[in-house]
Amino acid sequence: MDSRTDIEEEGAEHLFRRLQDSSDDASIHFDIGVFLWEKGGEAKEKAAQHFILSAKLNPKNGDCFKYLGHYYGGVSLDTQRAIKCYQRAVVLNPDDSESGEALCNLLDQGGKESLEVVVCREASEMSPRAFWAFRRLGFLQVHQKKWSEAVLSLQHALRGYPTCADLWEALGLAYQRLGRFTAAIKSYGRAIELDDTMVFALVESGNISVTLGSFSKGVEQFRQALEISPRCVPAQYGLALGLLGLAKDCINLGAYQWGASLLEEASEVARASAYFLRNISCIWKLHADIQLAYARCYPWIEDVQELEANKEAFSASIISWRRTCFLAAKHARFSYQRASHLSPWQANIYADIAVISDLITSLDKNYKQDINAWQLAEKMSMGALLLEGDSYEFWLALGCLSDHNALNQHALIRALQLNVSLAVAWGYLGKLYRKVDEKQLARQMFDRARSIDPGLALPWASMSFESCVGRELESDEAFESCSRAVQIMPLAEFQLGLTKLALLSGHLSSSQVFGAIQQAVQLSPHYPESHNLHGLVCEARNDYKSASTFYRLARHAINIGSRSIHNSHIREISINLARSLSKAGNAADALQECEHLKKEGALDDEGLQVYGFSLWQLGENDLALSVARSLAATLSSMQKTSVATSICFICRLVYYIRGLDAAITSIVKMPKELFQSSKVSFVMTAINALDRQNRLGFVVSSSRYFLKYHEEIAGMHLLIALSKLVKNESDCCLDIQSGVAHLKKALHMFPNCSLIRNLLGYLMVSSKELNNCHVATRCCKLDHLDLSDQKGFKSASDIHGAGAVACYTTGNSIPKFTFPTCTKQCSNHPGAIRHLQKYYCYLPLCPVFAPKI
Repeated sequence: MDSRTDIEEEGAEHLFRRLQDSSDDASIHFDIGVFLWEKGGEAKEKAAQHFILSAKLNPKNGDCFKYLGHYYGGVSLDTQRAIKCYQRAVVLNPDDSESGEALCNLLDQGGKESLEVVVCREASEMSPRAFWAFRRLGFLQVHQKKWSEAVLSLQHALRGYPTCADLWEALGLAYQRLGRFTAAIKSYGRAIELDDTMVFALVESGNISVTLGSFSKGVEQFRQALEISPRCVPAQYGLALGLLGLAKDCINLGAYQWGASLLEEASEVARASAYFLRNISCIWKLHADIQLAYARCYPWIEDVQELEANKEAFSASIISWRRTCFLAAKHARFSYQRASHLSPWQANIYADIAVISDLITSLDKNYKQDINAWQLAEKMSMGALLLEGDSYEFWLALGCLSDHNALNQHALIRALQLNVSLAVAWGYLGKLYRKVDEKQLARQMFDRARSIDPGLALPWASMSFESCVGRELESDEAFESCSRAVQIMPLAEFQLGLTKLALLSGHLSSSQVFGAIQQAVQLSPHYPESHNLHGLVCEARNDYKSASTFYRLARHAINIGSRSIHNSHIREISINLARSLSKAGNAADALQECEHLKKEGALDDEGLQVYGFSLWQLGENDLALSVARSLAATLSSMQKTSVATSICFICRLVYYIRGLDAAITSIVKMPKELFQSSKVSFVMTAINALDRQNRLGFVVSSSRYFLKYHEEIAGMHLLIALSKLVKNESDCCLDIQSGVAHLKKALHMFPNCSLIRNLLGYLMVSSKELNNCHVATRCCKLDHLDLSDQKGFKSASDIHGAGAVACYTTGNSIPKFTFPTCTKQCSNHPGAIRHLQKYYCYLPLCPVFAPKI
């Protein structure tokens, strides 16, 4: 320490000796001033004198003015002189960041923001390396919301300060305000990389992610911000908003349980933030929005197997589900009311209260509507219109929530006057006209809504209903239309409608319908219709045990429901239950259900079929035939669609109990006008195929006139080919050649029918002709969806595999190689190879596949 002091003293003595020799040397005065300034204390006064002398001798030395600015600003506290000195220093050296920052700080303290901007702009124009000026100017332009200019300034400043996290954060904000979200996210990300405690950058990155729909990423960023600052209200608000958006995505995908859990977490975050800052209306509104979504999506998920035999437990689960939804709706209304008290001028909050009031009314079992009084939802909608009478959104809300048709129509038309492109208003207007049976007007409204917004679900669902009821579209087209509505918006009403249309169009076993009805049951477990349709879907998928479970749940829902259910619906559910029980092999319970229906006089033609089938399962053949005779006696009074099903059932039952001759006799006695159905034609053809005397030839040939569709005609050709195999058999061997000949002719008419191709290939492989195995593999196509396995026939892959085995076996009678040597090798299609591997797994001891040792 002493040595250092000695050196400084020697240096000072040397400087003063030089000053005595050259008193007019500005550099010596400057060096002495710097020495005294660094010494501090009272020496700064003497240092200022030397800086003044140096500046007078060399007025172009900007460092002298910088130190003088430090003196006047920090020692003598003469702000004006300090500003002038700093200005002179910056003019002489624009790259002097120390002088520039000090000058801007003094101007900022004096409230001279405009002068600060001028100084920074002049410095930046004088030198492109005045990075301090660009940085300061960029911050000022961000403060003044001059986003485009701020981007240019900040970009230039980053060349000099590439590791300044504040610059990257400011640049991200400027990009964000300009709508350049991708660039903003990158800038915020760079700021976070440089300083992981940048709460503002994390919050704004989360806001952008939520805006762009990346809710998972936004939630993660808000969580990081809260780890740094747990009391950060913007981060809490953003986290709750991100969780709400993520939950809505889950709900749209049908993941209701996951969505509900996310909403519960979002509700906790929003509630904590709302009670921490009780006077911010937007937080209360967000909490209400979350509770509203929770009340709408909370799923009913129970172990249905336990509820099947316990009506009280089922009732308790429904009450618990309804109570949860009801309490969430009431909490939402309280939060909306709190928000309206804090911001009574915001009309949208009144509309939100109207929506939640309507939901509470629908969930309240004790609510009794007074048609002569205004409902709360209508009053709150009118309150919103009193504040903003020219808002089409509030007129639309009134039109959707009101219970009066005239007011609905007026409100919707007024909304369309304000915004003629409002597709939702057109859709609800069509729904209103359909309600009052104005079908033509309803159709026009739905067409207009769909043309404006093809992504709106209501017109698609309503058009499918209209088309199905009016028979204007085929059931398949109506199903596709409703399917589109369900994909756009998976509401329970749309999903139930889709299942009904699937029942008419034959798509009941599809995975799309199965998923839709499962979601509908979760959102509307109190509807008997939901469980009944779920049972029908399970039955179509051959899951008879689950079907009977849901039919019983449907009956429980009828017993605990407050709605009046028509007796026909109760009868249909009971018949469905009996049918599923009989198909599941539980004939005793099915018979009990039928006996109960018989006592009540509710056993219709379908019930009689189930009754007779159950008796046959239990070995009561005489009683089963008695039921068949009762069913035959009612054929003349049945509907046309039911007649065909009943005739098919009677014929099959008589065949299984009394044999072929009795079945033919019964058919001959029936009136021929009852055979006008494709279903009957198939049954007659099948029975006639077993009769060598061909006693039903005329009946069969006349019934084939009622085959309308290509699938039916192709199926009939399959049945004819099989009948030729049976009728022309000799010495206990099927006549394969006659069946092959018929199928070859049919293939010319239906070249794309996979069933005909596969059966033809199967028969060729089964024949003893040498080269038929090669022709068989060419008949079967592996390049398209093959449903043969589902209909009891061999698939194309089966036949390719069998053909390859036959080719190898016949071509290598004394095998020397492990690969086929036949010149007409079967197809090397990957499906055939996979099936050969499958055959090897099934037949490990077959000499053809056995490994060579």
